[in-house]
Order: sequence, then structure tokens, then C-alpha cells
Amino acid sequence: MAIDIQLLAQVADCLLEEAACLDQRRWDDWLALYEDDCVFWLPAWDDDDVLNEDPDTQLSLIYLEGKPRLEERIWRIRSGLSSSLLRMPRVTHLVTNVRLAGARDGCQLVSANFQTDAFKHDEKRVDFFFGTYRYALRRRAEGFGIVHKKVVINNDIIPRQLDVFSV
Repeated sequence: MAIDIQLLAQVADCLLEEAACLDQRRWDDWLALYEDDCVFWLPAWDDDDVLNEDPDTQLSLIYLEGKPRLEERIWRIRSGLSSSLLRMPRVTHLVTNVRLAGARDGCQLVSANFQTDAFKHDEKRVDFFFGTYRYALRRRAEGFGIVHKKVVINNDIIPRQLDVFSV
């Protein structure tokens, strides 16, 4: 199967830009990557090898439908009203193994692996999350917009807060 190297590079650039926005706390730039009808979903595991597949009837660690819900999360992060977010951790996202997975409904389907390292200075502690991203990306005039992001987190014992910047 022939790989469209130019398309793969454009897709990888979108994913790496999202990671950079989160690492640098460029919240408005991060929000701008998402489409108005977006979904950001981090399902919970039902069992060791069984991932929840229905956010309407099964537990999710994070489920945000529509861009206003993402904007609410960012408002909460910025507001200082959440005690767990008063001192934000320093984070670094590593995104790798970006693969084109086909197309559907006008979107490019993409998968990638990730690891996010988080350092909480006041606790002198480092935590990390790792797993797989699954995206549906819609082509824009320049680049892509994120329509759907599903985060499959493999180490789902949560050491402290888990938020959009953690994964």
C-alpha cells in the first residue's frame, strides 16, 4: 500500500502542534485546532482488556462534546477556581507512530502513540500517562481541524488530576 508522504507530514504537523500548544499552555491556539462539532473522549477501561465503547451508557474519564465544552475546561484551568489547578504541572507530550488509518465522512482517520510526562513542582514528583490517540481530522484551508479525538490511556491508575493537558 502506497503512503501519501505529504498527507502524513501534514497530519503529523497537526498532532505535533496540538502537543506543543498543551506543553506551552497556548490554550487559545489549542482550542483553535478543534472544530465546533468536536468530541474529546477518554474512555475508561471496563476490565483489563475491555475498553468502554459507549460514552452515553459507560464510564468515561473525560467526555467533552462540542467546542463550548472544551472552552469551559480551558476557562476552568485559567480561572484559578479549581484548587487542583492552582499550580499547573509542567508537561511534555511525546507523539510518535503517526499512521494514516483511512478516510470517512470527509475526515482523515489517524492513529498515534503518546506519552505525557508531568512534573508537579510543589510535590517534587513526576507522573506520566501513555497510550494511543485516534483522531478524525477535517481538512481546512490550511492544515486540519480536529473533529474527534479518542484517547486510549493504558496506565489508567490516576495519580492526581487528569485533564485535557495530561494526555
